[in-house]
Amino acid sequence: MKKFLLLGILMISVVSFSEILTGSFVSKIHQISGEVSLETTGKEITISNFTYDGNGKNVYLILTKDGDFKDMKIISKELKKGYVNETLTLKVNNLQKLIDEGYNTVSVYTKTNKSTFGDASLSEVQ
Repeated sequence: MKKFLLLGILMISVVSFSEILTGSFVSKIHQISGEVSLETTGKEITISNFTYDGNGKNVYLILTKDGDFKDMKIISKELKKGYVNETLTLKVNNLQKLIDEGYNTVSVYTKTNKSTFGDASLSEVQ
């Protein structure tokens, strides 16, 4: 009986509490739009209704801390085409750790110009 009690306590202590974070892209150029969502204990970021005209060079989806590119994490392959209201599912290793470290913004980023075409700040669903 004691073994089962200890096992139960151990299982409860390792269970992480999950939050759902969401955000909507605010477009700067290239017709960026879409809604971002993720579960903090998951390994995927979903972008629904994603639109991008495809006219940028060296464009990627990235995670940043409040839009600061210094420690950005690239989370997609290069975006080489346009998208119209598509759903993208991005697998991100260590997603929970990145969120815990303060990564809270998804951006459509061009390496060529070192700037974004649009950003989505993530916040907890109320």
